[in-house]
Amino acid sequence: MEINYFNLSTSLLFLLLALILFIKRAPNKKANSFLGVLFVLIAFYSELVYLHFDFVQTNNISYLSYYFPLDALLMMLMGPCLYFYVLSLLNRPVKLIHWSTLLHLIPLLPCLIFNLIFSLRPVADRVNWLIHDFYSSSIEMTIINAVLYLQIIFYLIISYLSVRNQKRVSVYIEKNGFRTNITWVRLFLLVNIIVILISLPVCFLINNERTNIFIGQTAMNIDFIFLFFMIAPRIGSMDTEKMEEKKISYQMNETQAASYWKTLTVCMDTCKPYRDESCSIRSLAEQTNIPEHQLSKLLNAHGGISFADFISDYRLKEAVIYLEDSSKQRKNIDTIALECGFGSRSSFYRAFDKVNSISPAAYRKQYISNQNALEVQ
Repeated sequence: MEINYFNLSTSLLFLLLALILFIKRAPNKKANSFLGVLFVLIAFYSELVYLHFDFVQTNNISYLSYYFPLDALLMMLMGPCLYFYVLSLLNRPVKLIHWSTLLHLIPLLPCLIFNLIFSLRPVADRVNWLIHDFYSSSIEMTIINAVLYLQIIFYLIISYLSVRNQKRVSVYIEKNGFRTNITWVRLFLLVNIIVILISLPVCFLINNERTNIFIGQTAMNIDFIFLFFMIAPRIGSMDTEKMEEKKISYQMNETQAASYWKTLTVCMDTCKPYRDESCSIRSLAEQTNIPEHQLSKLLNAHGGISFADFISDYRLKEAVIYLEDSSKQRKNIDTIALECGFGSRSSFYRAFDKVNSISPAAYRKQYISNQNALEVQ
């Protein structure tokens, strides 16, 4: 029973963290709002499973007759909410009023349909089902749990990859004159991925709601402990040195900007750092001796381009040279992609098609055809 009271206190503390995020002023209010909603979902989930556990263990039929298994629904909302938080934190567009947002709600349908059918059952059947499912999981909950695990793993992975890709560019996100260190987010996602992968076989081997509640609540408690020791002392204080965010001065005169730009382009043309897949704004700043925040400002203000697009442009220009070089016609596309710094064939194709509106293979074929036609003439 003590563990139940701990879970109850955890839910209340998550609500407190959410309240701080909602009312505290911050440079990225949208990201804080999504994180706050995530904490609210975790809090209500913890409270709901606490009640479920308590009602069944004490055989409280009167209260159990009013209970609905909405815990899976709350967990399924956590995945999209976490992903939207990561996108907002990384300054990516998030449109809540859009048809594409509705796609994130599709995994919720099995749970919604089940709860609708569940509500139409007689009270006695609902109570019996809840007690039976608590000790020996039903087919319905097994299916819902399978969908739930797939959904959570999917959102954790795409969120982790988004943060990892940003971290290759810089560990800092700039917003409204402030910058945020995203290292903790990557670690938070990694911890959750590990917990999910460990709990997955346990959940389906034992397969009952009591075990699912224990696993789910353990994961929430791990998240709380992580947040408490790593984030709670700084949460909501987005503009303090303690949060690793500080006001940045970007003063740079035209002479200095021109000098930096010349140093940068010489480095790109001679050292070709973009050929390294792990090339980041930090490594490039170290290589050119240009302060990292000044380099970011230089690209945005002087070059009118983001770091990612700047590196991609150099890679694509080199790729075009390779594709047009008759001595390299036997090189396959994968080799060209890797030599130019792209991590994979798919990322190379996406970037090339975005700029040239044609695939690399089609571009090479078209170029060879045009050259042959010129030789015939």
